[in-house]
Amino acid sequence: MDRIQCHQSEQTGGDQGDDERGDEDEERDQEEEESKQPGRKRKTKRQRDKDSQCSNEQTVDQCEIRLGLLNTRSMTKKAPRISELITQNNLDVFLATETWLKHATADGVLSKASPQRFSFHSQVRAGTRGGGVSNQFSDVMRGKQIQFDSLIITTFEFVVTDLQHDDWNQPVVIINLYHPPGYNQQRFRTFLNEFQSLLDEVRKNYSSFIVAGDFNIHVNKDKRSYTDEFDSLLLVNDLTQHVKEPTHKAGNTLDLVITSNVEVSGLVVQDEKKVVKSDHYTVYFNAKPKDTTDKTEENKNEEQKPFRQTEE
Repeated sequence: MDRIQCHQSEQTGGDQGDDERGDEDEERDQEEEESKQPGRKRKTKRQRDKDSQCSNEQTVDQCEIRLGLLNTRSMTKKAPRISELITQNNLDVFLATETWLKHATADGVLSKASPQRFSFHSQVRAGTRGGGVSNQFSDVMRGKQIQFDSLIITTFEFVVTDLQHDDWNQPVVIINLYHPPGYNQQRFRTFLNEFQSLLDEVRKNYSSFIVAGDFNIHVNKDKRSYTDEFDSLLLVNDLTQHVKEPTHKAGNTLDLVITSNVEVSGLVVQDEKKVVKSDHYTVYFNAKPKDTTDKTEENKNEEQKPFRQTEE
């Protein structure tokens, strides 16, 4: 995956999101702000178990996990705060975009950003500063990273995790991606083609998946150029986009949650800058795979079976 590059086109236009420029000034401001705020006490494992979305009182088909999605705009100096955010919100999964991590230090930063009994998968941007994505998940689930080395992706960064819960009858695949701003129409159509190729590969082995991340597409605007093409792709693939309110301080909806065969509930968007300073808001939601077994149809077929008399 090291071959992934995210060059920014000189020509810009269309429905684009926030700007990646000014990274150094932004990071200095973040460090100063965070140095003034004391840390908070982390919950114990017993407390997290008590608050779990999948308690013993729930039936199997009610079991949900709690997820959070945030463009962190650098995780390096915010690792303890990200761990705090995960713990305080009882998250089972945390999806970060614009991690700005580097190969040499990514594992160390993500370890500090993860509460106890959490694991993580990540993809860093190769060659240039910025970008990057990561998936952090608790031991409530078993997770394995899926690689797609056969795909040539040039317009976005992504990391894919297969998550399996003991109370689910199938896994849910989490695709976390970051699509940078600064694109023209030609590059955007390349993005759509590459995104479609990723969906095609995932669907070869999985029916339930979540695609989340910072798409940098203004899906909230009435007058849209590129967004209509993106909506058409979702429609053709029978995908549902769940975020309907602004996720960026400028008032645009850039951070999306898109699903196939997954039930989403309790979605809220919150400004968490007092905990993790960012120009994006955090998207929280519950998720579980849809039951693929049509029990009504099974019962109907059982009733229609012909009666056979046993010969004596």
